[in-house]
Amino acid sequence: MSSIQPSTNAQDEVYWQGITQQFMVSPGEIYLNTGSWGVQARPVFEALVQRMEALEGNPTRNRKIHNEAVASSRKCLAQFVNAPPENLTFVTNVTIAINHVVLGLTWQPGDEILTSDQEYGAIDNCLHHASQRWGLTIKRATIPIPPSDPQEIVDAFRKEISDKTRLLVCSHIASQRGLITPVQKLADLAHHHGALIAIDGAHAPGMIPLDLETYGVDFYGGNCHKWLCAPKGTGFLYARSEVQDLLQPIAVSWGYNQNGATRTEDGQLQINGQPFLWQLSHIGTRELACFATVADAIAFQNEIGKDRILARGKQLTSYLRQKLGQTEWAKLVTPTHPEMSGLLSTFQLEGFNGLPLGQVLYDRYRITTPVSQNRQNCTQRVSTHIYNSFSEIDTLVDALTELREEALA
Repeated sequence: MSSIQPSTNAQDEVYWQGITQQFMVSPGEIYLNTGSWGVQARPVFEALVQRMEALEGNPTRNRKIHNEAVASSRKCLAQFVNAPPENLTFVTNVTIAINHVVLGLTWQPGDEILTSDQEYGAIDNCLHHASQRWGLTIKRATIPIPPSDPQEIVDAFRKEISDKTRLLVCSHIASQRGLITPVQKLADLAHHHGALIAIDGAHAPGMIPLDLETYGVDFYGGNCHKWLCAPKGTGFLYARSEVQDLLQPIAVSWGYNQNGATRTEDGQLQINGQPFLWQLSHIGTRELACFATVADAIAFQNEIGKDRILARGKQLTSYLRQKLGQTEWAKLVTPTHPEMSGLLSTFQLEGFNGLPLGQVLYDRYRITTPVSQNRQNCTQRVSTHIYNSFSEIDTLVDALTELREEALA
């Protein structure tokens, strides 16, 4: 196996080592699973704790301060993803965001929802529930793995869309294989057929720069606790102002008004004197410090720079793919096309002979990555974020090589 060197220099590595040291990964741990949950930077975590402590000083009086902090944080998030604050509301995660759309729309038996065969399991469950409840038809576009270019993805959806399609649901970045889809082109396709479109953007915020207004999608759900490394249980739902009145609340609480919604002079939908979408966050008592602290996570990333974060992640991703690409037993199933590839890399691994790879990697090497496997083959997803390093990738590749040799011995 020829030697592959990281595409970096000593000065850059000193900088990134300083960034890495601010994150809370335990000593000795190699955490390559940002695709499930990100790790908070110490300043972000400390801001969260300070807000929680401040609330407990007087939960009644200080709640107003928390509400104001959440409103400020929402504005920061709106700017981060390029969306008007009134079109954005905090929710617990993307699954809840998509539930608000799928279960909040009005359906007729025979209506169709078009999705793909690459969607997250929880979203599939939501769609199945809707199909059982309202007699909907769920159709799936079959996406080639890996597709050769973004148009193949659009063509896969075009093949299945019809005049009965009411909603198109698709991941921006597919959870299993890291495939980035052309959401703007899919929005054009959906609208051409008179359908709405909802995007599952679980992995996008903090991994790639976002521009929700330009995409033209009707609904977009995102997670802040993955690549943005905000507190756990922080996500958002975006909805274009033109489609917000199509949504019925799936949980009714203090955001509701028995007299219904109103419109401002400029046509903005409101309820209880606030933007209509914000009612979805008003579901009774819950911890608000996590939502307020999203602003601190954004500030941390903005100080580094979105483009610089993505470039660093791609350096690490490229190095990982080159190293494993030299083996005869690791096949990359994530697209390499620059428009479809981010910081998730999924490999099919051969020759581990039923070894419980994910557990052994952690027990012996303290490496955390998700692994699914059958009796012979494994599928491993590796996340490469700014708190990871080239040396951690070397350790992963060496560990896989060693374990495979032992499995075949």
